[in-house]
Amino acid sequence: MELISTTATAAEKLKRLAKTLRKSTRTSLAIALDAVAKQHGYEHWKHVTVCLEQTASASRSKPLPESLKDLLDRAAMRSPASAESQKAFAQGFVFAMDVKDAEELSLTSEYAECDDGWYLAAKDLWRGLAHYRDDETGTTLFETQQPEELASAALDDLQNYRLFRHLGTAVPASLEEAYKQASELSFFPPTHIWLGGKFIDIGEVPEIRVDGQVVFSSSPGFAVLPSTDKRTRFEKFGHLLNAAERELFDKIAAQEQDFWLFQLEKQTPIGQARYKPVHSSVRSSWQDAKKI
Repeated sequence: MELISTTATAAEKLKRLAKTLRKSTRTSLAIALDAVAKQHGYEHWKHVTVCLEQTASASRSKPLPESLKDLLDRAAMRSPASAESQKAFAQGFVFAMDVKDAEELSLTSEYAECDDGWYLAAKDLWRGLAHYRDDETGTTLFETQQPEELASAALDDLQNYRLFRHLGTAVPASLEEAYKQASELSFFPPTHIWLGGKFIDIGEVPEIRVDGQVVFSSSPGFAVLPSTDKRTRFEKFGHLLNAAERELFDKIAAQEQDFWLFQLEKQTPIGQARYKPVHSSVRSSWQDAKKI
């Protein structure tokens, strides 16, 4: 099969067209997907998914621009990450979260913020950033920006994330298990995961299933489903709601109910003992990199 450069955004546009075709023709989604794929130069829908995977893999395999590599090398020499952080990235479990979403994160004693490992994360994050081809312009930052501009843009982008590492000795055995553990700390999903030395961009993962249930999908419009123990949690913490709140609780969406119960749990003595709020603002360690 011919390799056609296919981004996640392009694949999702084709998927939306297929759903529209399905409704208008009342055919199956599988037939609609194949039809739309052929209309856009692919052999069938499987060809689209293969091209999507190969395009993402090719982007990740491209070398880090020398200007960014030099910046990271100097950062490693100036302020090396702790041995614990280095081991976590190489063998353990680290996850990144959007800086705003991280404000709602509640860490247990098994996790700690990993701000000293920013340059270890940037090695993977920046490769995708520099070589990402914009769907509208067809260009990348690496192709259009001077080295100094690219370095500045990369450092600015890094401030959108906060890093957290797992302190336990038992590393999650799979992406599904790692995602499940991270989701127990926050209603919002992680953006990236480092597991056993492998870098995973969650946005490029088609879907993640936990206990047979889809808990994450990169498809537009996907809503996080409530946890399977919502009823148990409501029985434990529902008494903290007054009559008006109970009435409102029954009217809100399922994922909002799950998030509300999570917040109630954190207010109890048990929850306060288990969860440690993360309120600190982004540390300046990678901001200082501009001075390197």
